[in-house]
Amino acid sequence: MALLLGLGVYTVNAKMKALEAEKVQTEQEWMLNGSQPSNPSNYIPAPDGTRNDCQEQEENVCVVIAPATSSGQPNFSAVPGLPEALAGDLEHDNIIKGPYDPNP
Repeated sequence: MALLLGLGVYTVNAKMKALEAEKVQTEQEWMLNGSQPSNPSNYIPAPDGTRNDCQEQEENVCVVIAPATSSGQPNFSAVPGLPEALAGDLEHDNIIKGPYDPNP
């Protein structure tokens, strides 16, 4: 019985790790290229690490981290709370604010 329970826990843990790895692979950085942060069409794909060039001040959206849709735009609705945070100018772990400066 204990062996069966241990195997079940191991299987669930392995599946959760696989889902987390898939999430990391599908999320990408998007740079705001417009004036409405809640509109996915105002973003362009940004190279990985672009978020490090945002000066992280309480200003405008610099980078948003979200998976891509099949049409090549950010899929905000795939990240819980992200659409509301962008629409309401709220804090969210997937929103990096501040001016973009690649040469700080």
